[in-house]
Amino acid sequence: MRERILKGPILKTMMTLAWPVMVSNGLQAFYNLIDAFWLGKVSTQALSAPTLAWPIVFTFMSLGMGYQMAGSTLVAQYTGAGDQKGANRAGTQAFSFLFLLSIVAAAVGYGLAPGILKLLRAPSDVYPLAVGYLRIVSLGFPLMYGAFAFTGLLLGVGDTRTPMYLNGASVVLNAVLDPLFIFGWGPLPGLGVAGAAVATVLSRGLAGIVGIGLLASGRLGLRLCPSYLLPRWGYVKKILGVGTPNVVDHVGTSLGFTVIMGLVAGFGTTTVAAYGVGQRMINLFNTAIWGATSALLTMVGQNLGADQVERAEEITRRGIRATFLVLVGLAALLFALRRPLYLIFISDPHVIEEGSLFLAVFVPSVPFFGLFAAASSVFRGSGHTVPPMVMALLRLWGLRVFLSWLLGYRLSLGPLGLWAGMSLSNLLGGLLLYGWLLRGTWKGKVIQPEEVLVP
Repeated sequence: MRERILKGPILKTMMTLAWPVMVSNGLQAFYNLIDAFWLGKVSTQALSAPTLAWPIVFTFMSLGMGYQMAGSTLVAQYTGAGDQKGANRAGTQAFSFLFLLSIVAAAVGYGLAPGILKLLRAPSDVYPLAVGYLRIVSLGFPLMYGAFAFTGLLLGVGDTRTPMYLNGASVVLNAVLDPLFIFGWGPLPGLGVAGAAVATVLSRGLAGIVGIGLLASGRLGLRLCPSYLLPRWGYVKKILGVGTPNVVDHVGTSLGFTVIMGLVAGFGTTTVAAYGVGQRMINLFNTAIWGATSALLTMVGQNLGADQVERAEEITRRGIRATFLVLVGLAALLFALRRPLYLIFISDPHVIEEGSLFLAVFVPSVPFFGLFAAASSVFRGSGHTVPPMVMALLRLWGLRVFLSWLLGYRLSLGPLGLWAGMSLSNLLGGLLLYGWLLRGTWKGKVIQPEEVLVP
């Protein structure tokens, strides 16, 4: 794959890398869709509980995803430079770092669950269900971070198919376990919302265990080095340098979504349910967005590692254009089908009406979020992670949170104001970051000769 990334046709190679990530992320979106399908048959409160808890879960998961991207970038650039030992050692250090971080995240998430949900103004009929869901998922963070490490390190190598197969098996397992744990079967008691959390942890956790085993075997183009499992400052410093802006980006974004969830919750359970189902549908867009952006990260990273700056520039131009145009088509399709899609998940006419309004206002902005995500991925592939961090914080805090509050509450437009504020943040954020990308400050690799990083 390295030769195709460095010398092959750009869009064809990009699609080769992207389609397994698209499938994988589409399968990941089905975790929440499957939960919504079964929990919607329990009650509106059961459906709303994971929606309230998810921004908090995503905040903790963002820690893992931020440093996962640092591992992807370092492995990609060492691979492009033809340094296999450097890739193995950097990958092992990234894995160890993520494991230690996951233990801290699990403890904090479990302990702070009740207080955070109170700050979100969780409705009283949803609050205890959301606390239980959040605490169970938090305990699964160490295994989930293992799955992050597996996916991210193989992305750096250019292997996007193996994670797809593993994620597919995990989703199938979740689909089987969900109704069993939610409703009960035989001697197994029905756990409701807690059952959905248990099913998610078990299915994702098993994927993490298998992924770690595959990395340890060395059969996938990257091998975990036992002698490098203990943190070494040379690598940790590089992981922190590349990854911390990613983490600030992801955690700041996640906290912004947590605040947005609080604003949504202020309008009651019906609005929360409408937003939750709509977000699950929009997550399917991420199959295209994250597929394209993952391919861009790998291709830009490996070509800069091989000192092929002009090819990295061409990959950037063509990749971003193709991503935007595909999302325009997908947005038009979801806009047209928004009402019948809601009917799949819930029969409450008030939720369906509010959800249709949400998608009508928000969906046209999705291609501009794709523009934002693609530009961010180019910066991350090169290891220049500060610009996407700055713009992500501006998009969420300076635009989305402020505009949603202003239009929804201050100007008394209600949920319509929330949806309009969210949409405007995507439009303005995408255009601003793309303008920063055009300045060309991202052109340059961040890796050093491998021996410099060995203490």
